[in-house]
Amino acid sequence: MVKLRKQLFWDVDVKKLDEKKHAQFIIDRVLSFGDLEDYKAIKKHYGLRKIKQVAPRINYANKKSLYFWSNIFNIPLKSFACTDKLLAKKPSAYWQR
Repeated sequence: MVKLRKQLFWDVDVKKLDEKKHAQFIIDRVLSFGDLEDYKAIKKHYGLRKIKQVAPRINYANKKSLYFWSNIFNIPLKSFACTDKLLAKKPSAYWQR
């Protein structure tokens, strides 16, 4: 198993995680809540290609993470599944002229 902080998986039994079968879940948690060391561990284990495949399908915990990974991986925001709701919103009255 990839060496990651157990705090990332507070709601699951870490012993039952299969690194191949649950790769998307593991990468999701690291990109949403992990630190630099967690990221380095998944990058070494899964490779950048796999992480970039998974990243657009994640529902990020906050916008800051979404924008950060969009910039780091050079993936347009509109490619991320979780931005469908963000982009569908109409601008507020303050943005209209």
